[in-house]
Amino acid sequence: MKKIIIGVCLLVICIGLTVYSEIKQNTNYQTNIHDITNSGSSTENVKVYLNATLIAGTLKDDYYVVFGDEVQYIVHMDSKLASSINKYLLDHPDDSYQITGVTKIIPNDFESLGMKFIENWLDLNHDHSHSHEITKDEFYHYFGHVYLDSMISDNIVIKIAIYVTGTIGILLIFSEVLKKYKLL
Repeated sequence: MKKIIIGVCLLVICIGLTVYSEIKQNTNYQTNIHDITNSGSSTENVKVYLNATLIAGTLKDDYYVVFGDEVQYIVHMDSKLASSINKYLLDHPDDSYQITGVTKIIPNDFESLGMKFIENWLDLNHDHSHSHEITKDEFYHYFGHVYLDSMISDNIVIKIAIYVTGTIGILLIFSEVLKKYKLL
């Protein structure tokens, strides 16, 4: 009986940590990435959000060009998140989807990929006002100096604690129930 009480207490702690983690995550991202890129800042590890209205395409692997605030940004996210955002935006065309993460400096090798992406995007949209190749300065005008990295979680310690606490709680409860009914 003692182990069941301990197990239940651990599950209550697990639920409390989950609620705390969600509250903390939702209140920490108060800076719009637009404010960072608009100021010309290249500050890393600023907690930011982006109200995405369109995922325009893939820049490289899990790096996407995402529109929000009528401007494009580079966002690092896994393909499952990108797919769910696309689905949401297709189902809710007048809405946006908030992506959160931290700012990271755009790597140099993204410049050529980004410039090519912009050129292709302008061609697809029949914008011939830029009939020349996009320059490095224009790249930074389009994207700024930072990208949003949504793959980094500052709550990793809390998430590990939640999983470990919950698992121990469930194992304690199950072991006592199995012993009580002589199944173990």
